[in-house]
Amino acid sequence: MGFINSSRGRKGGFELTRDASTIFIADIIELTEGLEGFNKCVLGFETCPFDNKCAIHDLWEESRNNILKILKETSLANLILKQE
Repeated sequence: MGFINSSRGRKGGFELTRDASTIFIADIIELTEGLEGFNKCVLGFETCPFDNKCAIHDLWEESRNNILKILKETSLANLILKQE
């Protein structure tokens, strides 16, 4: 499920294995470091006592969902277009 091919030598280099419009930022994060960090408590607690949520729980949950939505909807092609 990699996104890059590499070849050695004088005419070597790197190339995407598929179209940039089908590679999303969330895919890259998932492949490299994983998206588990988005499921952790923003205050650093090991477990979240859902019956006794902290004051920032709902705000973080909404923000996390928005961030994940952006990462899942933003492709490399989108980023390239924004640079032009």
